[in-house]
Amino acid sequence: MSNISDKSERGRVLNETWARSQAANLPAMLSTLLGWHFGGVREDSELRAPGLTRAKDVLLGVAAFYTVASAILGASTAAVSRGGATPVRSSTESSRQTPPEAALAMQLLRFTGDGSLVLLAAMVAVSALIEATEPKPRSFLSRLLSN
Repeated sequence: MSNISDKSERGRVLNETWARSQAANLPAMLSTLLGWHFGGVREDSELRAPGLTRAKDVLLGVAAFYTVASAILGASTAAVSRGGATPVRSSTESSRQTPPEAALAMQLLRFTGDGSLVLLAAMVAVSALIEATEPKPRSFLSRLLSN
């Protein structure tokens, strides 16, 4: 981005790139949520580690919120200027010419971006802990009925 000297052009390119990445991020988050809740993964995790399963529920919920918030913030940054050419210093820093509402959106995007990385690391750790946990023994009646 720093190779583009015109700040408005830099903003336009940044906003186009952001829109393309959101076209992948939103469906990826949706498929993750659907797989977790309807793909049988959550039920298996509940048998292994109920507390960690609830922790992963919370992490996924916050990650979904961050994903949607990032999409909205990115779109609002682009909408401030004609053709999405909002002047920026870099992909994460506003310039003096950046409209105040776009500068605020960029600050919030830095927060959601950093938060997403922390959430991803936490979800990987929780998932690994769940997978390493042996399933809890089921009662005699539930074993009898499932065979």
